[in-house]
Amino acid sequence: MLKRLGAWLIVLLAAGAIAGGLGFYKYNEIKVAIAAAQATPEPVETVASARARTGTWSASTRAIGSVVALRHVEIKNEIAGVIAEIGFKSGDIVDEGALLVQFDVRQEQAALTAAEADARLAKLTLERRQGLRNSAAFNEQELDKAREEYAAATARAQNLAIIVDKKRITAPFQARVGISDWQPGAYLDIGTPIVKLQGVADDAYVDFTLPQDSTAIVRTGTRVTLSGAAVPGGTATAEIVAEDNSADDANRAIRFRAVAKGFGRILRPGTFVDVTVATTEPQPTVLVPLASVRRSPNGQHVFVLVEEDGKLRARMRTVTTGAVQGDDIAVSEGVEAGELIASSGSFKLREGLLVDTGAVAESTTGTGIN
Repeated sequence: MLKRLGAWLIVLLAAGAIAGGLGFYKYNEIKVAIAAAQATPEPVETVASARARTGTWSASTRAIGSVVALRHVEIKNEIAGVIAEIGFKSGDIVDEGALLVQFDVRQEQAALTAAEADARLAKLTLERRQGLRNSAAFNEQELDKAREEYAAATARAQNLAIIVDKKRITAPFQARVGISDWQPGAYLDIGTPIVKLQGVADDAYVDFTLPQDSTAIVRTGTRVTLSGAAVPGGTATAEIVAEDNSADDANRAIRFRAVAKGFGRILRPGTFVDVTVATTEPQPTVLVPLASVRRSPNGQHVFVLVEEDGKLRARMRTVTTGAVQGDDIAVSEGVEAGELIASSGSFKLREGLLVDTGAVAESTTGTGIN
């Protein structure tokens, strides 16, 4: 019995010794880890930053605008006839007065020659009748008849000259001609479309429509922003120079026309561009860099960089945004002017993270539209 108790005692002592050794080893391991953690510096993320600042913005709306040449026309023939000559090639730039289409005028030219001869003869007859005014052979009735016959002959000749002139179609202004498949020998009935002309000029119009509810402050002289792939540099400004005198009966929209200075030879007529128009007066707001705003399922937020114990830490702040203009965005709630905001690189941040930032950038835009 004593032998059995002694064996169990030895086993218990051995187990206790092993447990104590393992505990001592684990204690030392945790102690070393704590010391290592204390010796390791806190993680730091480097981001760019900027100060939130005061600015202005306006509510806005977007519309699809169509580029229109300052002068444009579709050429049609006023008199039917057979084409004798085409004076242009598709896509050419023609000067004012350049020949576009010459119709066959041989028949009209012959009739004109005969009418001019009749007019000359009628003029001679009239002059002879006038020469007999002081002679016994003078007849007032014959003089009146000669005078009217001369007037009628002259009118017939003038009418035929006008017909001949109308069968020669020239460019009314300098323009680029469109594509045309007409060839000499083709017969064209009255009013047949021949070719479209788009005037060549330094400037261009942009036509667009806005819903009647969005036009309270939109007037002649209002500046609008053009954007799109067709616009050099991506964006440009234009000025409204005309507005329609009534709303469209179908959709109650109002048509506006803006002029884009210097884009007449760049924007092709018929091209679509985006037009952004301010629809309210400028309102004061707080502007922050657009890159600083992060989006999540819970909404939009920014990271405000707050100094705590001499160090900058990221604090997440939920915001309500509005206008976007250039690289800035308006914030109506969540940020105060003057606060330091993480901009580029803010995606790396989380709540309470230590932050290192370089020189504070300042926004360059002062107004915005949304």
